[in-house]
Amino acid sequence: MLEPIGHGVRGLGGTRTPCGVFIGGNGCMRTAGNSLRERVIGRSVAAGCAVVALAVTVAGCMTPEKAYRESNETGVRLATEFWQQQSGSNREFDVHRPADALTLRIALLAVVRGEQGVVFPKIPQAGPLAVSNGVLTLSLSDAMCVAARNDRTYQNMKEAVFTAALDLDYQQYQFETTFSGMMLGLLSGDPGVEKASGRATGGFARKFENGAEIAGSLALDVVSLLRDDWRSLGLSGDLTMTLPLMRGAGRDIVREPLTQAERNLIYAIRSFEHYRQAYAVSVASAYFDVLEDIQRVQNALDNERNLAENYRRAEMMFEAGRMQRIQVDQARSDLLEANKSVIDARKSYEVRLDTLKVRLGLPPEARVEVDLAEVERLERKMARWAEASDNAVAAYPDEAEACRIALAERHDLFVTRSRVEDAARAVKIAADALRADVTLTGGATLDRARATGENGFDGGEAWDAGVRVDWPWNRRRERNAFRKQLIALEQAKRSLEEREDAVKQAVRNGLRNLIAARASYVNQIEAVKVARLRVESNALFQQSGRAEMRDVLEAQKNLLTARNELCSVLINWQISDLELQRDMGVLKISEAGMWLEASGEDHG
Repeated sequence: MLEPIGHGVRGLGGTRTPCGVFIGGNGCMRTAGNSLRERVIGRSVAAGCAVVALAVTVAGCMTPEKAYRESNETGVRLATEFWQQQSGSNREFDVHRPADALTLRIALLAVVRGEQGVVFPKIPQAGPLAVSNGVLTLSLSDAMCVAARNDRTYQNMKEAVFTAALDLDYQQYQFETTFSGMMLGLLSGDPGVEKASGRATGGFARKFENGAEIAGSLALDVVSLLRDDWRSLGLSGDLTMTLPLMRGAGRDIVREPLTQAERNLIYAIRSFEHYRQAYAVSVASAYFDVLEDIQRVQNALDNERNLAENYRRAEMMFEAGRMQRIQVDQARSDLLEANKSVIDARKSYEVRLDTLKVRLGLPPEARVEVDLAEVERLERKMARWAEASDNAVAAYPDEAEACRIALAERHDLFVTRSRVEDAARAVKIAADALRADVTLTGGATLDRARATGENGFDGGEAWDAGVRVDWPWNRRRERNAFRKQLIALEQAKRSLEEREDAVKQAVRNGLRNLIAARASYVNQIEAVKVARLRVESNALFQQSGRAEMRDVLEAQKNLLTARNELCSVLINWQISDLELQRDMGVLKISEAGMWLEASGEDHG
């Protein structure tokens, strides 16, 4: 019987809603509610797992910004550590190109375009730049400082150090414990079954310096049927270990990539330091070349004025009947030749100035000049050196000791010598590759599962251990590689011998050049004095009719040559001194790129 209650009807088996829908009562109603809740909970759990997995994935992603930041920090740390050990510097290594390098280039090009009010940047560790009417005047020290911050090869060498540091970081990483993990959530179904499943895995791996490798993983699997109160939980894991006993065994063999990466970083630093020494000398030489050409232009102009005065005097004497026409023509011919000398000197100056600009890393069209006061500074410096001692190499040890110092201090020779050691290690590695593969192996596995309603986990554990042997019957490639490494070792030894001989020859030539440069300086000082006296005396003799025009012109030409040669020997003495220090490997370069004198102060 049905009994009406309100607007609905209720019976023993269920209830009908006002809309006429029948809902089962008692146990049927509870079953429907549980099924609905399981569906909602299942979907919520699956969605939650997916959100968590997505969040973990996003958090662990390596973005370009993060990669740049982390690699920059690691590279700078390793480069600084090794750079301070090799160079003795206490400054942090900086791989970035100085910002003022680009700013200075922009300012120079803006001046070329005719812009007004251009502001030139301040160069760290250099004095305020002297700019007048858009023309940048550089002293020698300023030029060397600008060069160290603008030269492209200089920047390339710094970046080579940095990339070698990154290579070392990766090799160090090979001996660290690495972790891996993955999360997976899946909701699937068909007309009969709907289920949610999830999987989380984690693992680690570690390589030791004796060659042993250990790896392990652990996985958790969960499956839930959404239309039934049934779930299963699975747990699995494994641990494996390998240890080479013959081929590939031993700390030296296993660590070889790391060892070579460390040495490559040292080589990059040593090469950079050697380049700094050579580059400082090349910049100074280019700067002095421009100074020499400026001096030659001035000497040529002075000579032109003197010859013009001689020609005017000769014309007057010819009109007065005191000189023959042929002598006037001689004066005119020498004047025309002097005009050509001025043109050639100016052309040479402009070419060398452009060369200096490019050497400094500046655009060739930039309006840059050198400081003419550097000539006077150089003259005073060389005069002090000449007065201090009659021996040009008094500040240096004897030839044998100088060669010994060079063999010990040269950065490039250090790299060449170390390459022989690398080749010897490569022979050892190649010999190891000829041996048999004998590897000790071991492992353990875990596989457990439990379903709803069960009291415990089913499954078990297992382990294994063994020895894997691969006899060296097929070693043709390794045999040939071993022979090639022996040849490479002999080639490296010959390269070292050749390099050592070249270094000793450079030192011996450097000592000779220095002695000759000082002797030429002393000789040329006297040559200029004699040339001036000769010009003055011949001018007086000509006025009194006791000398011909040819004598006057010859004396004037000798004076021009003597003055040019004096400037040349001044510069040659300074450059010879720098080159000898460079060839001995004792030239000290400051952080700003300037060389240091024996007193420890900058050259200026």
